[in-house]
Amino acid sequence: MAYATKLTLIHHIAIYVLFYSICASGDDCGVRDNPDVNYFDVQLPEINVPNHLTSYVCQQFKIPTDQAYHAIAFEPIISNHHVMHHMLLFGCESDTGNMDPHLCGSQDQSCGSWLAQWTIGVEGQVCTPPQAGIRFGKNSFQYMSLQIHWNNDGTIQNQTDNSGMRIYYTTKLRQHDLGNVQIGQNDIEIPPLTPSHNTVGSCSGSCTRQMLFQPIYITRSYIHMHYLGENGTFDLYRNGQFVQRISEDLAYLYHKSPIHNHKPPVEVLPGDELRLTCGFDSYSGEKKRNTTLFFGEGSNAEMCYAFVTYYPHAIGFDQCIQFADYDVNCPSSDGRMFGGCNFYDLESSVKGHLLDDIIRACSLGVLCDKNCSQTLRELTTHPCMQGRLGVHSRRTILSNIPSWKKVIIIMDDYRDKCVV
Repeated sequence: MAYATKLTLIHHIAIYVLFYSICASGDDCGVRDNPDVNYFDVQLPEINVPNHLTSYVCQQFKIPTDQAYHAIAFEPIISNHHVMHHMLLFGCESDTGNMDPHLCGSQDQSCGSWLAQWTIGVEGQVCTPPQAGIRFGKNSFQYMSLQIHWNNDGTIQNQTDNSGMRIYYTTKLRQHDLGNVQIGQNDIEIPPLTPSHNTVGSCSGSCTRQMLFQPIYITRSYIHMHYLGENGTFDLYRNGQFVQRISEDLAYLYHKSPIHNHKPPVEVLPGDELRLTCGFDSYSGEKKRNTTLFFGEGSNAEMCYAFVTYYPHAIGFDQCIQFADYDVNCPSSDGRMFGGCNFYDLESSVKGHLLDDIIRACSLGVLCDKNCSQTLRELTTHPCMQGRLGVHSRRTILSNIPSWKKVIIIMDDYRDKCVV
């Protein structure tokens, strides 16, 4: 997980699936011979694939902007099936200065609205529902950004790729603008040799009350895990009470997970909770793991997400994720995001001075004095050091700093000798 409050697909997403229905191969969406429909391609030039497991490449493209359009179908252009894991297409309101292919980075985060996705195992066009389309052009997105995730399992050298997406669009706008939202859990810790382990992530009632200003209608959903995924359920709760099961995968398969189409669409009201439960198996057959698995972008880590298509589009309602019990994308009742934790601030503090200050203040002979306790308190009371946030901070931030090992010893000694 990234340190910031919003998980950006451009970095790790790993988001890695599509929000729209997938039909049979061929002219899936009925667009190729429609005189009202045009298309353009967003496609990488032929470039080298790095010879390591996981890589993300991004490129921004200028698109038609002379009037308002609806994108109504997306067609994957796959040139190297050996390395392609997923593609994501984002809408951008301005030029980010990244019109050439590059390794995805923070500069790509301004393109945060998801338009379409393709993932491994999917064939055919990606269709929007007949009553809705993805708006772009005049008074909307001026650019699109393509993100491609390469998964080079054999770390094979001298591979190239120029994959991309074909976008079919029309000036005959449909009744609704389509929206997409990612729901799930970023705090995943699957113990080894465990046949059944559940992880739960929600778009809480508090978040939907803040982020939705009218009812929305879910047309499609997709549950996404990696290799240890065993089963998944996606449920709607209202006033704390179960309303209905939106979708479920009782026998999840990473390469063949289905798209669920909802007819009639599922109504979600402001204040409703959308709850995802992912079941994992680290014990059986090829899923057997002898070490703990955590959340991560690569297929050798795990995820627990539902990708949801809905209408009408609600501005800003594109991610609604939890880390442990914290809502990542909306403030808590006290107005603080993510429990007041900012991982960048913690990293800056511990790398800048804090760990060295602790070692200096708590050197042998003055372990229990005021200066030592004050510097230790600055670390231990930091919002990012509490509960599951603290577990994550120790594993991903502090463990990478050499002086942290010394501070662990000091903290244990202080607890044993100075705490009454």
